[in-house]
Amino acid sequence: MRLFPLVSFDLIENGLADDRLVAWGHWLGGCNRPFGVQSFGLFLIKELISVAVTASTVNKHCAGYDRQEVIELARLCSDPAHAWATRVCLRLWREVAPKVWPHWSVVALVSYANALRHKGDIYRFDGWKKVAEVKGGVAGGDWNRGKTYDPKSVWVFACPSESP
Repeated sequence: MRLFPLVSFDLIENGLADDRLVAWGHWLGGCNRPFGVQSFGLFLIKELISVAVTASTVNKHCAGYDRQEVIELARLCSDPAHAWATRVCLRLWREVAPKVWPHWSVVALVSYANALRHKGDIYRFDGWKKVAEVKGGVAGGDWNRGKTYDPKSVWVFACPSESP
């Protein structure tokens, strides 16, 4: 009889997710946004091998939605020894995150792909739709004023409506 599952996907502490993002070399590092954040971990035989971090969007509007209709996949990263787990983690996050977001009902998921680093194929292969190309620029918010950004593509996954 097993006492622990061989594979699990669950909420984890944001600090643990940030530590792994840094240790695994995510180019943005930890997700230290000053607003709603929720982190998930994919475990294989009790070892954390992949993380997905949910956050409320930086902008008031994204991909035709208001901030309080969407959540952003702010970070997705796997241990380099388990790179295959990235797609698995994305799919699990897509299914679970909107159901457990504590701040509002989620209509859609959004994510930004750095256009200089990758084409966003992981989203396309998972059924997401590319809805925009965003030029790079300089941020203006108080918490990141003056930070420069590369061009990005914006990806959306509409959450299926729950029928009674």
